[in-house]
Amino acid sequence: MPQIPLLHYFKCKNIYSANIEGLFYRLTPGKRKVTGPDGAEQEESILTLDYWPGPWTLERTDPALRRREEFLLDEEGRTQAAARLEEIYTAETDRWRSCPSILDCEPWSPTPAAEETEG
Repeated sequence: MPQIPLLHYFKCKNIYSANIEGLFYRLTPGKRKVTGPDGAEQEESILTLDYWPGPWTLERTDPALRRREEFLLDEEGRTQAAARLEEIYTAETDRWRSCPSILDCEPWSPTPAAEETEG
């Protein structure tokens, strides 16, 4: 199973990133709005898992290759995120082992038209 920091690490608003061979991932604590049982909008603490094929950072990887999942920011959610990473890796071990080296490819960058619409 992937090594992930203790829950306290995330509750202190720290981001964690690592990789398992070519499977790169980042865990980010945050909040999301949900509708409570009384119909009122509330915030809940979450742990966001972003994962993508290496060798580049999330921002330099084609958005079509990036994935995101959310878990509650509690011990069960932290454990589920670790189990999910293990599942993702074992489902496509050959894919993650065959990711190119940083020396063999160029990072993704947005097309000029995409940069204009974002700015």
